[in-house]
Amino acid sequence: MEKAVIYARVSSEEQAKHGFSIENQKKVCVEFAQKSGFAVDKIFVDEGKSAKNLDRPEIQELMTYCGKKKNNIKALVIWRLDRISRNTTDYHGVLRPLFERKGIKLLSATEANVDTIEGDLMRNIGMSFAEYERKVIGVRTLAGLRQKAEQGGYPHQAPLGYKNVSREDGSKTIIIDEKNAFYVKRAFEMYDSGMYSLRSLTAKLYEDGLRSKTGKKIPKTSIEHMLKNIFYTGVFKFKDKIYENANHKAIISKELFYRVQDRLVDPNKVRKHNIDFAYTGLIRCEHCGCLLTAELKKGKYVYYHCTGNKGGDCKRDYINETKIDKSIAEVLKLIVIPQDIRAKIAASLKIVHEKKNGYSREIKTNIARQIKTLDNRIVQAFTLKLDGTITHDFWKTQNDKWQSEKDKLKIQLDEIDKLDKQFYEQADTLLRFTDNAYEYYQKGTTAQRRKILEIISEKITYKDKVFNIDLKPVFRTIAENQYNLCSNLDNNRTLETGIKKGLEPNSDPNNRKNSPGWTRTNNLPVNSRLLRH
Repeated sequence: MEKAVIYARVSSEEQAKHGFSIENQKKVCVEFAQKSGFAVDKIFVDEGKSAKNLDRPEIQELMTYCGKKKNNIKALVIWRLDRISRNTTDYHGVLRPLFERKGIKLLSATEANVDTIEGDLMRNIGMSFAEYERKVIGVRTLAGLRQKAEQGGYPHQAPLGYKNVSREDGSKTIIIDEKNAFYVKRAFEMYDSGMYSLRSLTAKLYEDGLRSKTGKKIPKTSIEHMLKNIFYTGVFKFKDKIYENANHKAIISKELFYRVQDRLVDPNKVRKHNIDFAYTGLIRCEHCGCLLTAELKKGKYVYYHCTGNKGGDCKRDYINETKIDKSIAEVLKLIVIPQDIRAKIAASLKIVHEKKNGYSREIKTNIARQIKTLDNRIVQAFTLKLDGTITHDFWKTQNDKWQSEKDKLKIQLDEIDKLDKQFYEQADTLLRFTDNAYEYYQKGTTAQRRKILEIISEKITYKDKVFNIDLKPVFRTIAENQYNLCSNLDNNRTLETGIKKGLEPNSDPNNRKNSPGWTRTNNLPVNSRLLRH
C-alpha cells in the first residue's frame, strides 16, 4: 500500500488549546487517506500558526520529509487547501513544484480533487479565497482606521511638532508641541526663502537646537519627509485620501506648504502638470528594476519610460499608453470563462459546498455542545450560590469566565455561518468579474483601470519593447484554459507566442523575431511568462 502523510493546522493559540479543530482535521484526513487506498505514514501538526507564509516548523519538516526519496511518499492529505497555505505565491512558487517534482499528490479531504483544467481552476479559486480570508483581518483593521480618519482622528503617531495625549475620558487626541512646532514652522519658512538646500537646512536646524527624541541630529531625509507632510496644514492624508476634517490645529498655512512643494520638485521651476497617469507605480523595468514614469507629449500623448534612478546603462525605451491599453485588453479577453466551463465550476462548487457544510455542521455541533455545558455550569453555580454553598465572589468569578467563553464560542458560530455564505458570494463575484472585466476596463476611469490590473496581476514589467503581465494563479488558469480551448498548440507554445494568433495568423510561432509575442510593430505584444509550466 502506498504511503501518505497528513498535515493539520490551527491558526491561533486559543484554537490549539481547545484542540477540537486539530483532532477533527486528523480524524477526517486519516479516514480519507484510508478510503483512498493510502497508509498514513506520518502526521504533521502546526498549532497556533498562521498560513500567511511558510515560516512554520512542521510545514518545514514536512517539506524535508517529503523531499527524501527513501520515505517514498505518494500523497499529502489535508483537511482543506487553506490549511497548508493561504498565500498563492508560496503555494505555486514553492509547495506545488516540490510535490509535482516528487510525484506527490496533494489531496483535500473536503474539497474536489480533479486532475483536469476545471479541477485546477477550482483549486486556484479555493487558494485565492483562502488568501482573501487571510487578508480579511487586515481589511477589518484598515476599516477601523478609516472610520477613525472619517471622524477627524489621525490613525498614526503624531509627527514632529505634535504629540499624542489622552483626554480625561481616556480618548486620544493630537495637540501642538510648542517647542518643536517652532522649528517646524521655521524649517518651512527657511526653505521657502530659497536660501537653503535640504543639506544646509538640516545643518542649520541642528545648529539652532532641533533634536530627535534621543537628542541626536535629525537626518536630511527626515527633514525632507517633514517638508512633504501635509499634516502641518491642519489636514492629513491616509491611504491616498486627504481628510479636511482633522481634529488637530495647523502649524503652517497651505499657501506656504504648496510653495515648498514646488521648490522641492525643482528649486527654480514650478510644476505645470498634476496628471493622474493610469500606470505609474505599476510597471517595472526588467533591466534595472526601476518603476516606469509617465510624461505628457505635445499636451495630449502619454508616454512611459524607465526613471533610471538606480543608475547603470539602462535603455530608456518609450512606450505609448495606448499600446499598453491594447495589450491589457487582449489579456482581459482571455480571462472570460466559457459558459460550459462555468456550468462545471458551478456543479463542483455545489459539491464542495455540500461537503464543507457537512464538516461545518460537525464543528457547529461541537461548539453547541460546549455552549450547553457552560450553560449547565452557570445554572448549577447560581443554585449553589443561592444555597450558600459557594461565596458570591467565587460565583461571580466563575460566572464571568464561563460567560466570556460562551461569547467566544458564539463568535465562532457566527464566523462559520459568514464563511459559508461568503463561499458562494466570492465565487459569484469572481465569475462575474471575469465576464465583465474587459468591458469595465474599456469604459473605466483611470482609478478603475488601475484596480483591475491590481486584481489580475502579480507583476507587470517592460523590457526591450516587450510588455509582460504575470497573472495571478486563478486568472492564469482561466487564461490557459481559454487559450487551450482555442488552440491545439504543442507544449512549448504559450501565450507569449499565441495571444495574437487570431490577429496575425501567418506569423511563425517558432520565430521569436517575427512572432506576435515579440514583434516590435504597433501591435504591442503581451508576454505572460508565468503561464509556462
